[in-house]
Amino acid sequence: MASPPSSALAGTAVSAVALAGVVDTLARTLPVPAPTAQAAIAKARYITVIAAPGITTLGDVAAVAAGLIGAVQALARDAAPADASAGLYAAAAATQACAPTSASPALTQAYALARALCVGVEAACLGEAFLAEARTDFADRQSAVAARQRIAVAMDGATDRVAAALGQATLDTLNTAARQASTFLMAELATLRPIARVRTARSMPAMALAWALYRNPARATELVARNRVATPFFMPTILEAVTPDAN
Repeated sequence: MASPPSSALAGTAVSAVALAGVVDTLARTLPVPAPTAQAAIAKARYITVIAAPGITTLGDVAAVAAGLIGAVQALARDAAPADASAGLYAAAAATQACAPTSASPALTQAYALARALCVGVEAACLGEAFLAEARTDFADRQSAVAARQRIAVAMDGATDRVAAALGQATLDTLNTAARQASTFLMAELATLRPIARVRTARSMPAMALAWALYRNPARATELVARNRVATPFFMPTILEAVTPDAN
């Protein structure tokens, strides 16, 4: 197999450094165990300082891609699912600015390898985000519906890039992950209660309100968090709550 032209390798090195920055940001913002974050930050630094400047072959590019994707996967799977999905969608969006661009048709063609590297990391972020959505313990029906919408929007936005840069087989794999996560969430919807707007005649402590709604004062924390209340002793008279069970 012929070696890529030097312009293609140089453009890919630029993208590798930018993508390492995306991984570094993900490691510093996701709430993961310190060893996991430190390992990802160290991998990003290695790619920035050593691996990217040393790219001379397709094998070097493959090694960089494996390092970036491996770091994304480790971070995603050590974070709480709800935290992971939000961070991974942001990281996927950030990869779109990591490929070099040029008005030159020749350079645009040469940068196809860099675009493939960027889209590969984007696809890894999205695949992990879809998995995190399916692993999230949603408290209400609307939250699960919103997760399905996020999956659909992200998949629609990435389809053309993935097909153009990585081919139909990769697109099919990512689309399968999106479809399976969405199908799982659809099944979960049947087990979740919707959110309702609650009105009370006067302000009540969260524990009293939780007892009135659910006969369970332990759910006071849920009410406080959902309504972003500063003190649990004075709940608003109009608030949101998961609807109680019919029985």
